[in-house]
Amino acid sequence: MKKILPHIEIGHDQYGAVAVSVEDYELFDFIDDYVTEECELDWESKSIGENEQGEIHTMYFNQKHTIEEVEAALLKLDQKEIERIYALNN
Repeated sequence: MKKILPHIEIGHDQYGAVAVSVEDYELFDFIDDYVTEECELDWESKSIGENEQGEIHTMYFNQKHTIEEVEAALLKLDQKEIERIYALNN
């Protein structure tokens, strides 16, 4: 996984699907709405883990989506908006 934005990492899962990990549920909800409603990217499953900052929510995309496609969509987001949403609960 590589960090592409504050509190957001992207990589592949063990099956080759694109995975996006997001710190904090509020930020995950924002990213979920953005990728599904504005970018029309389908994700199929989710897992929840923990690190020293708290919960990590990971969405796993349909294998028809490439990592370049998902990353390009996420990089259009404003980093200040990401930090603002993250700060709501942290």
